[in-house]
Amino acid sequence: MDRLLHLFLINNMNMAQRNSFVDDVRINDIFYASNVHIGDSTFLNAYNRVFAVQREKQIYYGYEADYENFANFKEPIPIPPISETLRFNRYNANPNIHVSHVRIIGLSTSAIFHIGSTKKVYLESRVHHTRQLEERSRKPSESVQR
Repeated sequence: MDRLLHLFLINNMNMAQRNSFVDDVRINDIFYASNVHIGDSTFLNAYNRVFAVQREKQIYYGYEADYENFANFKEPIPIPPISETLRFNRYNANPNIHVSHVRIIGLSTSAIFHIGSTKKVYLESRVHHTRQLEERSRKPSESVQR
């Protein structure tokens, strides 16, 4: 599988002024609709669908199933409304956020590693696991004892 690193550099978009400084970032693996984002953004959106088939016999046909046949890929995910009034005061004595080292083993399935500010983030990952096991016939001596 190819390891893709999507690096987006976006200019500051009039958000609360905080500066992020990271001296060193090390990431082993990035895959399945995941990315690294450096810079400020207004909206981040990542979406991934996974149909995982596990078989006792490793037989693969290339086209295992249609996503649309499974409800968990079609149903909307309800996002509850925020009905409370939120009030807070923020005082940033130092507008700089400084991190020495970040070590990440892996980013997968619509994950985003972000250095910067974002107004809104929507990440969605839908996974359907299917196990296909071989049929086993029972012999009379293998009956279940109670």
